[in-house]
Amino acid sequence: MSAPVKHQAPVEVGGFTVTSAVFVTAAVNMKGLPEERLPQIAFLGRSNVGKSSLMNALMGKNGLVKVSSTPGKTREINFFKVNNKFFLVDLPGVGYAKVSSSKSEQMSTAIRDYIAKCKDLKGLVYLVDIRHGGHDVDIDAVENIRAAGCPVLIVASKRDKVNQSELAKGLRSIKEKFGLESNPLCVSSLKKFGLDQLWTEILEAMNQGEKV
Repeated sequence: MSAPVKHQAPVEVGGFTVTSAVFVTAAVNMKGLPEERLPQIAFLGRSNVGKSSLMNALMGKNGLVKVSSTPGKTREINFFKVNNKFFLVDLPGVGYAKVSSSKSEQMSTAIRDYIAKCKDLKGLVYLVDIRHGGHDVDIDAVENIRAAGCPVLIVASKRDKVNQSELAKGLRSIKEKFGLESNPLCVSSLKKFGLDQLWTEILEAMNQGEKV
C-alpha cells in the first residue's frame, strides 16, 4: 500500500498545475472504492511497463505511487486524489502469472468489475512498452475494455529507451495491432516527454477542460 504523501507546493507538469496529490485508499473489490464521487481515470498495462513511474511523473511526485522492479507488486486498485477534484487510479498489472491462481482470478475479477461497473470511471490509459509492442494479452485486455464501453487511450511508454528508427517501428506496430487510426501517444516518464499531451487527453476525457 502506498504511503499518504502530499505535495508541499504546486508543481507544474506538462502545462497542468498539480496543487495536491494524495493516496486515498486501496481496494480489492467494488466495496472498497472511495465514497467520494469524483471523476476517475485509470491506468492499466502489463507489469513493469512503467505505469507507476508515469503516474508519479504526471502528479509531479516521486514515490507517491510505489515503483518496484519486481513484476506484479501492484495487487490492489489504488486511488490517488489530485487537486481534490479527481482520482488517478493504479490498476494491477495485466498478464502476470507469478501469483496464485486464486489471487490472479481475484485481481482479474476486481479489474473487470471496476471497469464495467464504476460509474465515476471516465476513461482508461492503457500502457504498452514501445520496445515490445502489444502482446496477445494486451490486445485481449483492450478488446474487453472496449466491449465494456469504457473509453481507452493506448499510450506507448519508455520513449527514452529507443532511437528514432525503433520508435517509428514500435509506433507502427502498436497502431496496427490495436486498430488505431493514427500512431499512439508516446511518453517518457524519465524525460517528461509527452506528459502535456497526456494531461490534455485526461482532462478532455473528464469533460472538464482546463477547469480541473
